[in-house]
Amino acid sequence: METLNSTINWFIGHCANHRKLSIHTLKAYRHDLKIFGDFMSKSMNPDEAAPTSSVNKQSVQNWLANMHNVKPRTVRRRLATVKSMFSVLERQGGIADDPLARFRSEIKVGSSLPRIIARSTVRSLLRSPRKQAASALPSCSRLMQETTLLEMLFSTGMRVSEVSGLAIKQVDMDRQVISVHGKGNREREIPIVCGAFQDVLETQIAWRYQNGGMADLSLFVNRRGARLSDQSIRAILRRHANRIGSKRVTPHMLRHTIATLLLEDGVDLRHIQRLLGHSSITTTTIYTHVSERSQRRALAQKHPRNKMTI
Repeated sequence: METLNSTINWFIGHCANHRKLSIHTLKAYRHDLKIFGDFMSKSMNPDEAAPTSSVNKQSVQNWLANMHNVKPRTVRRRLATVKSMFSVLERQGGIADDPLARFRSEIKVGSSLPRIIARSTVRSLLRSPRKQAASALPSCSRLMQETTLLEMLFSTGMRVSEVSGLAIKQVDMDRQVISVHGKGNREREIPIVCGAFQDVLETQIAWRYQNGGMADLSLFVNRRGARLSDQSIRAILRRHANRIGSKRVTPHMLRHTIATLLLEDGVDLRHIQRLLGHSSITTTTIYTHVSERSQRRALAQKHPRNKMTI
């Protein structure tokens, strides 16, 4: 009898080889499915792997009820992962019928507005590696790379994984575009429109070529010459945030910030959608709520009626 663990391994392999999902998505899927598989085994016989056929609507409902102190958004994501696995399994002929085909569970997820950074904080953050470089040796390539890295995160709104995986050949300085492989293996082109970013990017590319870099190698590297990881990028950003006295700044906060500021300055929502690589404009509309909040604050401060006494 096919075990749930072997089904999970098959699904992860299918997602990697046929759906070409990113390593980060595969890692998230494997994590969610392991939690589900462990629960199914414990609820039946802890010493044996649960069979795939043991999964039904009731067992999944029990699993959801057993998730204590787990955020609703996480619960909904885990459920979606399990349902996706069985849907694919049915389509591929692994099972006759999907046991979760019409399964519905009311998981309420509250809407949370993205956290953004003040313009003054962004300005100080972008200055931080430049200030360090000014007092360092002219050949301090590390600070030059960090300057380019921070400029790229803010100027392009790219995800940290997209920046980490960026190869030199994906940057076309003649056309002034960056080709990005985003979520779901979707490709998009981001125009290079900021002069300060263009200058440091050209310098970074030249430095990589001078130091043995080839077009298909990483644009950002660590001290050993290997690709700069997501964790290293976050650490660099955290270090410069600490230098300017900011408590917490993440790559995703910079992504949220540029999207919000563009919207507040009148940029069409579809341009922002394309910049961020959202598959649906519905995802991008979350920034309209932030803009509405900014509008309310501005009107409250500047509206002439609030300055009239009758």
